[in-house]
Amino acid sequence: MYLGDIHGNFGLIGQYIDHYGLKDAHIIQVGDFGVGFNTIAKEKRMLEMFHTKLVKHNVIVWAIRGNHDFKPHFDNDPFGFTNIRLVKDYTVLNLEGKNILCMGGAVSVDRRWRQTTKQRSGIFENNDVPTGIESWWPHEEFIYDEDKVKDLRDINIIVTHTAPTYCTPDNTFGFGPFVDGVVRDTGDTELKTDLHVERKMLTDIFQLIKMNNDITNHYYGHFHRSDVLNMYGTKHRLLGVGELFEERE
Repeated sequence: MYLGDIHGNFGLIGQYIDHYGLKDAHIIQVGDFGVGFNTIAKEKRMLEMFHTKLVKHNVIVWAIRGNHDFKPHFDNDPFGFTNIRLVKDYTVLNLEGKNILCMGGAVSVDRRWRQTTKQRSGIFENNDVPTGIESWWPHEEFIYDEDKVKDLRDINIIVTHTAPTYCTPDNTFGFGPFVDGVVRDTGDTELKTDLHVERKMLTDIFQLIKMNNDITNHYYGHFHRSDVLNMYGTKHRLLGVGELFEERE
């Protein structure tokens, strides 16, 4: 199963367990899990509130990082839960007979609004440990690493937070009035360039991976809508906020 952005609404997963009677299942969450906005101790207490239910029903949540997540937590998971796993970029999960490549990260359209006054001045004091004060952190974006994928074989599924250029929303001819409005309101003149470069990087890395692998499915979030696109032999499924999806063969 695959789950869209939840932005810290961890209890939603427990609601799905109850509603659908889920057990003995894996849920891959496609980023914007929502960790890093509080101290580690406080967030651990929040996660513990529903971790017991996950264990009871033998449900494991695998979360990749989004742009509303604290990257160091995904490089080195500080929580230590058995049934909530924060997935490091370029991890390959082998679940239910499928090899699933996970690549997180994205540029935040709202980054200027979320930055503190010091951050807007170029001062970044707390890059390694969340304080509960910052709500935006450096190194949020997708990180292109050709060496991590060039030798991969037998990958069936890719999970990302953002997506290649041709996926929904197709930004081939621009980013539309929403992004235009953000640039106007925040003065973030580099935003469009950063978004374009990132989507192009996703396009390039998909092409590289697909040279050696038959990618049947791709799941992603980030754009707060739901859609599906069949392109170049891969079904690209965009999950909306809180959307739970299971591919049926």
